[in-house]
Amino acid sequence: MASPVFVLITLILTSAVELPPTTASKSSEADYIRRSCGVTLYPGVCYSSLKPYAAAVHHDPVALAVAAANVSLAKICDASSRASKLRPGAAGRVAAALRDCVDSLRTAAEQTEQSTAEILKLGPSARAGGPGIAWGVSNAQTWMSAALTNEDTCLDGFDGISAAKAAAATDVCNRVRRVKQYTSNALALLNALVHG
Repeated sequence: MASPVFVLITLILTSAVELPPTTASKSSEADYIRRSCGVTLYPGVCYSSLKPYAAAVHHDPVALAVAAANVSLAKICDASSRASKLRPGAAGRVAAALRDCVDSLRTAAEQTEQSTAEILKLGPSARAGGPGIAWGVSNAQTWMSAALTNEDTCLDGFDGISAAKAAAATDVCNRVRRVKQYTSNALALLNALVHG
């Protein structure tokens, strides 16, 4: 079941479009996403994951930050679900690592939701560079950074487990490394709200 913040984000992004965009505006909006993703460590991942939101984002850096956080949250939840499904078939250290990873990813999801809530508090003043934006963005950055730390914690639990002996560990680690790219991108787009 989707969390209230996840549902709110989806509603905001889908209701932002009032008229069907023209081909020129679609191109302009996609170009905006591509340019904005240039500040991230993984611009290709950023662009491909956020391009579907181009019409809803419509050159709005706050809406783009919300979309990036939303994508990160979805990826965290997918990785957590996969780790949960692999737990019953695991034993020993792998089972313990999967259990700890699920807990870490659950916390990362909650922190990403908190970050999104902080972004949503920014409102119109952020779009105009109004007062308080640095404080609000700082709060959102803190939560998103904490989510990234919890993703690292998940990976740390698998240190020393042989990939040849634990396909489940390899699968989850690969997924979480990918999740970290989305979270890193979301954090970079938050940073851009203040630093341009």
